[in-house]
Amino acid sequence: MRLGILTGGGDVPSLNAVIASAVHGCDEKKIELIGFLKGWEGILEDQWINLNNIQVPSHIGGTILKSSRINLQKVQHGPEKVLDLLRKNKIDGLIVIGGEDTLSNALLIKEFPKVLISKTIDNDVGQFKDDIFLNHFTLGYPTAADKIASFVSLKEGLRTTAYSHERIIVVESMGMHAGWLALASSQGHPDFIIIPEFSVDFSNLKERVINRFRDQKHVIIVISEGSKWGDGTYISADYSEPDSFGHPRFRGTAEVLAKKLKEELKGEFDTRNVSSVNPSYLYRSGAPNTLDQEMGVKMGRYAVEYLEKSKETVFLCAEKIKRSTFEVQPFRFNNLSNIEEFHRFVDSTLYDLSTMNITSEGKDYFEQFTRSFPKLNYHV
Repeated sequence: MRLGILTGGGDVPSLNAVIASAVHGCDEKKIELIGFLKGWEGILEDQWINLNNIQVPSHIGGTILKSSRINLQKVQHGPEKVLDLLRKNKIDGLIVIGGEDTLSNALLIKEFPKVLISKTIDNDVGQFKDDIFLNHFTLGYPTAADKIASFVSLKEGLRTTAYSHERIIVVESMGMHAGWLALASSQGHPDFIIIPEFSVDFSNLKERVINRFRDQKHVIIVISEGSKWGDGTYISADYSEPDSFGHPRFRGTAEVLAKKLKEELKGEFDTRNVSSVNPSYLYRSGAPNTLDQEMGVKMGRYAVEYLEKSKETVFLCAEKIKRSTFEVQPFRFNNLSNIEEFHRFVDSTLYDLSTMNITSEGKDYFEQFTRSFPKLNYHV
C-alpha cells in the first residue's frame, strides 16, 4: 500500500507531529508514505519525497514538507490533474492537513480516499451539534491560544508595560472571519476584546475605554484582524492584492483603532501613550504545547489506520471525552459541497457584546485546554 500526505496554508506548531506519527504508523505496517512538497502544488508539479525511515522532529514547529496556498479551481483542469498524478504515483489514500482553503481543494476530488485534518490557529473549522462542539479545537490553536493569553497577561505580557507607563495598548490577533483566537486572550484578562462576528460600536468602546482608564490608568484591548466597524466595513482590509481564494489582505487593524482612539480621546487625557502591537506570525511559530503535540500524534496515527481499512473520506475531529481529555473522532461528510458549511463562529453564548468580553460559558470552554493566568491586583 502507498499513502500520500501534504500540508497546505499557514504553518502551525503541530504539523510535524502529525507527519512524524504518520511515518511511524506506516513503518510499522510496511506501508509506503509519500510526502508531497508545498501542499497541492507538490502534487501538480509531481514533487515528493519518500518519508519512510526519515526521522521527523515532532517537537519542532512548522512543516518539513513546506507549504503553499493554491486554489485548484483557479488551475486549468486542476482537480483532474491532481487525480491523474495521484493515480500515476499509485497513491491509495491521501492525508490532507490544512485550513479552510486547503481542505476546500480536497472536496474537489471526492471520489479519492482521504483523511482530512484541520489545522488553523483561527479555530474556525468545526460545528456546534446539540450544544456540543464537533471538533473541539483545530491543530495549532491550543498553542496559539496559550500565546495570546500570555502576551496580554500581567505575569508574562504587556500588562506590565501598560500599567508602568499608563498606556492604552491595542493588541492585534489573527482571525479573518472568526474571533476564537482573540477570545482566547481572555485567559490573560485584557480589558476589552473585539471580534469579527460582532461589529464594534466605536462610541460604546470609546466610553468604556475612558471609564476604564480613569479607574486603573491603563487599558489593554485585543482586536481580531478581520473586525468591522458598526456599518459592517472592515476596519483595515486591502483588496488590491487578494489571495487565490479572493480573501483581502488584513493588516494593521490594531494600528487603525489605536490611531482613532488617540485622536478621539485627546480631550479626555494625554493620548501620547496610545499604541498598538501586532505579534503577527509569532502566534503560529515555534514548538507545539503538550496538548497540540499529543493531538497531532493521535491524528497522524489514526489517519494511517483508517486509510489502511477504508476508502471513505473522513474529517478527523478533536472530541472531548472528559474535561481536559481529548480523543480523535472521525466525521464523515461526503455530502458537504464546500468546507464553509463546516465553519464555526463565536456566538453570544461565549461573547458578551455589551461588555466586549467573554461570558462565563466562554470561560468554561477555554479553561478545558488553554493555559490560564491569574488576574492579579494591578491597581497601582
